[in-house]
Amino acid sequence: MTIIGLTGPSGAGKTSVCSVFNEIGIPCIDTDAVYHSIVNAPSPCTSELSEYFGSEVLNADGSLNRKALAEIVFTGENAENNLNALNNITHKYVWKKTNELLTQYISEGKRAAVIDAPALFSSKMFIGKCDLIISVIADRELRLERIEKRDGLTAEQAEARLSAQPNDEFFIKNSDFYIDNSSSLAKTRKQLLSILKQEDILA
Repeated sequence: MTIIGLTGPSGAGKTSVCSVFNEIGIPCIDTDAVYHSIVNAPSPCTSELSEYFGSEVLNADGSLNRKALAEIVFTGENAENNLNALNNITHKYVWKKTNELLTQYISEGKRAAVIDAPALFSSKMFIGKCDLIISVIADRELRLERIEKRDGLTAEQAEARLSAQPNDEFFIKNSDFYIDNSSSLAKTRKQLLSILKQEDILA
């Protein structure tokens, strides 16, 4: 089974690309969704996050207060170090669940599966398992607009989030292929299918 790593900056539209993968029968593992399932209740992961970032990152029921954590990670004085710490803590828990799903897809005879991981390049656990890496990029102003609407952020918060992440050039340089998702879904789909045919994943 070919394992495809899908990544890109926030707001680039990886979800749209995953919809095309799902349409053609290639399952996508949304590592953000895996992460949320882990932190939506008290867990070893939430305990470790609380120990590092402080008890204020937890809700009263012991689940993670993602907004409070994001405020520390993306806007604090040590944003880069905090982001690295967040990744180091959470990735091992996310990878354990992701690996269980990959094992399931292998047993089902899937020809390929996608690991949708925004932090793919900062996690050796993820990147070392991928046979192929595709990045999704889009115009910065469009990405700002998307995440403001999607996450209910102010313009300043959205700008801070994007500034804490690598730029498009980084993703292009470190990927086998990239998809520009600044236009229509039809154009995005065409780019993806071309890549998959080139790599003999599709006939």
